[in-house]
Amino acid sequence: MKQSAVEKLAENVDNLIPFMNDSIAKKFRELIEQAKDIERRQLIDCGNSCALMQHIHNDKINKMTESEIRQFAEEEHLTFGEEYYNENFLKN
Repeated sequence: MKQSAVEKLAENVDNLIPFMNDSIAKKFRELIEQAKDIERRQLIDCGNSCALMQHIHNDKINKMTESEIRQFAEEEHLTFGEEYYNENFLKN
């Protein structure tokens, strides 16, 4: 199973917990749990968005002529994940 960025951060914070006072350690644990929940929702949203984009993409390709498909295949494209990230997380 893959480890998310927040889980990796949590693992590193867990190594530091013994050196923190109780109130700071508690706050860190709360923040990590909030971050895990946000990350989980973002990953679900990304998967759903990418699935929809794939459906739309397939529908477009099904309506293309053979020459349009060849031309499309030669062009560079962002992946659905890259498009989702750029639309939702890059600041303009």
